[in-house]
Amino acid sequence: MPAVAAPAPLAHRYFFALLPDAVTARRIHAFAEQTFGAKGLMRPDRLHVTLAITPDFDGPDPDLTAALLRAGEAVAAAPFDIMLDRLSGGQRTVALRPEYSLSPLRALQAGIARAMAEQGAAMRPDWRFSPHLTLVYRDGDNVSQAIEGFSWAVREFVLIKSLVGLTRHEVLGRWPLRAATDPQHMLI
Repeated sequence: MPAVAAPAPLAHRYFFALLPDAVTARRIHAFAEQTFGAKGLMRPDRLHVTLAITPDFDGPDPDLTAALLRAGEAVAAAPFDIMLDRLSGGQRTVALRPEYSLSPLRALQAGIARAMAEQGAAMRPDWRFSPHLTLVYRDGDNVSQAIEGFSWAVREFVLIKSLVGLTRHEVLGRWPLRAATDPQHMLI
């Protein structure tokens, strides 16, 4: 019997993201399952907050990957805590969002966007930063409500290649967040 070839991805997508720690991801997943049921849920290992995203490509792009890795290396930002305390959804998805704008999150995202531009790596043209963590894909009514929320200490950001259609993410790079250092070795 001949071997069956694995299906090819529909597209290759690259994005920078924040990942919750494993315990928080499991807690978020349990909340989503209790609230919406099991159908359409994001797996705990795929939960993320997108910081920047490229257009989709038909195949892997080594030059783009190299540019994105250089962009990740160029970003400097201090660690911070994130709180996702608003449940928000439309007819197709439901996500967790921050109730209030988080300055460190916005600064990190702006730094990544700037580094991508400096490396010639284009952002998806129709995308704008609206911090959220998708919980579930489903058909349903709009929802917007405050919840107790989920928080975690953001200590790194990652570059992910998504193989669209295969529901597979590959982490291509990780960069720790570090507090700014004083070149004169004094307290800031």
